[in-house]
Amino acid sequence: MFYKLLKLVFFSLSAAFLAYVLYASLFMGSVKLPQVATQVKTSSPQPSEDIFIHPQCFEFLAPWDRSDSDSIDCSEFEPSTILKMGNEFGVRHGDGESQSIVYSYPDVDDYLSDNPDFRLLEVGIDGGGSGLFSSIALLERDALDLNKYTVLVRTPSGDRCNDGNKWVSKSTSDGFEFKASATPFRLINPQGTTDWRNWQLAQSLAKHGGSELERPPVFNEWLPYDNVVNSANACVGWIVRKYDYETGFEIIGVELNINSQIDLTSDDLSLSACINNWLASQTNEGGSYFEIDDWNGKLRQLTGLCGSSSLLN
Repeated sequence: MFYKLLKLVFFSLSAAFLAYVLYASLFMGSVKLPQVATQVKTSSPQPSEDIFIHPQCFEFLAPWDRSDSDSIDCSEFEPSTILKMGNEFGVRHGDGESQSIVYSYPDVDDYLSDNPDFRLLEVGIDGGGSGLFSSIALLERDALDLNKYTVLVRTPSGDRCNDGNKWVSKSTSDGFEFKASATPFRLINPQGTTDWRNWQLAQSLAKHGGSELERPPVFNEWLPYDNVVNSANACVGWIVRKYDYETGFEIIGVELNINSQIDLTSDDLSLSACINNWLASQTNEGGSYFEIDDWNGKLRQLTGLCGSSSLLN
């Protein structure tokens, strides 16, 4: 009986994880935006004119939610439960002791801000544990029913330094750019989107059942946690992406942050220390930004410096 239960749990988690990885690798396609702002007045109830959507409607962005609908109906949520605290802190639902969801408008000159039916939003979700998940979402509000929305763009959620802390850095008529926090591991795997903590959990369950999952490819076969720092509090830079309204998502660059939350310099001879020292050598007083092609070229230098088998942990 225990084996059957364990097998059921394993297959459920594995399926959920693989679905997440597939989704994270694909993102969403192109969107069509209007050239002229229009608005139709209706009698549908709304919290207030400066609140675009009830925060609770964003639960579909949480990593534990498996819904994949492009349509949202927020009519069931009570506007009086919204805590409006100004855009610096966002529009919030929840007291922060259990689950809370907050969103804010980008702190940039947003091309979409003149159209009341479209909003680009930075969303944060606190599940009540240690995780603080963030996403970027572009929504269109129904002009006839102000409680209904279409999800035009959304990013996979990230937890703190593991692809979290997302924020929009630029918004134009062609698209928008945004940044996500990066660990040393993500900086040397900028194209990756795998949630490695969930993957390791699924792999452990698979091994218990006598099988193994296929591991996503990693740079130089250097594994997260085992060989390269990848903890959720090890922010050392940003992955910079762009969403083009015609062509979709692309990575455009990498930014290193000298005011990182971990000490990158060490006399340790381990592989992780070698990588951290190399990252520290790439920064200057103002930080460092690299176009993605230039960064990929620099990673070939890293292979020569830290690729010796004597440095492997």
